[in-house]
Amino acid sequence: MVAGATVDLDLAKNQWNNLKSTIEEAGAEVKVVPPSEAYPDLVFTANSGIINDQEVLIANFKYEERRGEEELYSNWFNENGYSVGRIPSEYKFEGRGDAFVHGKYLVGSYGIRSDKEALLYIAEKFNLEPAIVELAEEKFYHLDTCFQQFPTGDAIFYPEAFRDSSLSEFESLFNLIPVSEHDANQLACNAVVINNTVIFPSENIEAIKTVEGLGLNSAVADVSEFLKSGGACQCLVIALN
Repeated sequence: MVAGATVDLDLAKNQWNNLKSTIEEAGAEVKVVPPSEAYPDLVFTANSGIINDQEVLIANFKYEERRGEEELYSNWFNENGYSVGRIPSEYKFEGRGDAFVHGKYLVGSYGIRSDKEALLYIAEKFNLEPAIVELAEEKFYHLDTCFQQFPTGDAIFYPEAFRDSSLSEFESLFNLIPVSEHDANQLACNAVVINNTVIFPSENIEAIKTVEGLGLNSAVADVSEFLKSGGACQCLVIALN
């Protein structure tokens, strides 16, 4: 996040459209949530909620500026055939940014934008085993800013973003591969994974070679204007299946 930075809106729109095209080229269909001038952060759809099959639990945003998004996301999911629920209002939870379903587990993080109690509630609601960790740095405010899994069973992560830098809670679930501070600051872990393609937010990322060494394809979608707000590719996307 760059305090006081000015966003080039035309460039941001072009970058968003390029990310959309790159995702489609990798084999995914993209559905779009209509924008709202009142809620510019609505573009960060990863935070809309957590999806388990056709059921979604909508986010409870930490900051007042985003709370109006909750109704907009609820309406969109309802209109698209999902069963929509909410978690207790006293728990803060920021969607796919901080949690996702992985087999029989709820993989998640707490401590910055989401509460531990929210994750435990969701795990019980979805009948999943919680595998949750505590974040340690405000800069890496969601799990998806410092961790990303791949279909190979591997995952990249930035150790310094976590209270337990070894990420021992995840060791039995993923083959963990640390990334450098340089890559972490480029939000390398905020890549989007579509089938066997990993879409990174910049060419200037060392982990691209790591991913290619795993037999995966790499692509780049420059989202520099969104990086000014502290988000990259994954922040702009939520997988619907």
